[in-house]
Amino acid sequence: MKTIKITTLVAAIMFGHAALAQDEQKGKQKIYTPEQQEMLKAQKDAVRQNREEFKASLSDEQRAIMENNDLGKKERQEALRATFTEAQKELLAANREEIKSMKDAFRGTITDEQKQALKQRKQRMKERTKNMKERREQLKERKQNWKERKKKNG
Repeated sequence: MKTIKITTLVAAIMFGHAALAQDEQKGKQKIYTPEQQEMLKAQKDAVRQNREEFKASLSDEQRAIMENNDLGKKERQEALRATFTEAQKELLAANREEIKSMKDAFRGTITDEQKQALKQRKQRMKERTKNMKERREQLKERKQNWKERKKKNG
């Protein structure tokens, strides 16, 4: 009788482990088609190229503003924006339009199933982030309790 119980228990554990492994693989599957991945890669490359092109158009004064660590991020952006030439403003606008059109074209290729998978991925990421924050807080509490006990006892 004991061997049947043990065998059943081992079989249940193995079955549960196999089901869990399949769920993990399902979460890691690729959502995008190869064509969509190429579109995303092209979009990243365009952003990188536009950024390099814009940086090449900056004057020494503008570079100095960008490297000024005395200013906060927003202050630096505002100071830099105030020094843009018309050509730089047009370049930025053209870059924004290019990326916007690429994003719109990409969004047009996404199926309902992909949208659902992306929503689920986003939800899982939110849950993981929440869990990590909770674990961090628990760890802080444990450390604090440990320090208090150490002071009390020693």
